[in-house]
Amino acid sequence: MTVRCCLLACALALLAAGNAAAQQVKAHMEACTEWGRAGGAFGTRNSCDRPISILFMAFADQHVVERDVPPGAWFGPAAASDLSDGWMFTACPAGYAPNIRFAIENKTAILVSLYNCLAARPGV
Repeated sequence: MTVRCCLLACALALLAAGNAAAQQVKAHMEACTEWGRAGGAFGTRNSCDRPISILFMAFADQHVVERDVPPGAWFGPAAASDLSDGWMFTACPAGYAPNIRFAIENKTAILVSLYNCLAARPGV
């Protein structure tokens, strides 16, 4: 029985490794953003030469804003967003999403940029 368990565990590990290798992982693109105000509006400009996908959440209402932002374009959350309780965002190459669910329970990891970007969109 232990030999079967060992073989099953090895097979599952190989399957999981194959699935992980099949998903292309890219680094986040937070360096393309510099958050601030422009003309009284809060947001950021994509300073990179390729489109990025931004997920944004104000903690007060926990509403997620998702938008692809072309190079040089401005991203701003809704004008009525209450940012007094704080906020978080992720920035990935367009067509990619964070490898952790973009939700308030993951804010500690997201706020310190502990995520990568995957072509799949798990739990978004």
